[in-house]
Amino acid sequence: MGSEIYNIEKLEGYVVMTLMLDSILWDDNEHLKKAFTALLDEGNKNIVLDLTNTTYISSVVLASFVFMLKRAKEAGGNLVFCNINKKVKEVLSMTNLDKIFDIAADRPEAIKQLSKN
Repeated sequence: MGSEIYNIEKLEGYVVMTLMLDSILWDDNEHLKKAFTALLDEGNKNIVLDLTNTTYISSVVLASFVFMLKRAKEAGGNLVFCNINKKVKEVLSMTNLDKIFDIAADRPEAIKQLSKN
C-alpha cells in the first residue's frame, strides 16, 4: 500500500512507512501527514519511518516529524526513524531533533527499538 510519496508495509506489531522521494516538499508533506494520521487512526501505533530514499527534507517536514512523533506517543506507541543519510542526519543534529527522535541505523535495529516499548 502507498503512493508515489511513500510505501506502507503492515507487519505484526508495527508498520514500516518508507519515503519514496529524495526530496520531501510542502505538497508531499501534507500527503505524508494524512497517511501517518490514518495509520494511527487504524490502530497502528508503532511505526518505523524509513528514509532510505530521502536526501533532503524541508523545515516544514521537520515540523511534521515532530507532529508525527507526538501523535504516535499520544496513541501509546512510538516512531523510530531508520536509514537516514548523512545530510538529513546533519539537519536533525543542527536542530537538536536527533535528541528527541529515536533513530536506528537500519530496519532491524528500528524494529528492535520498537519492541522495547
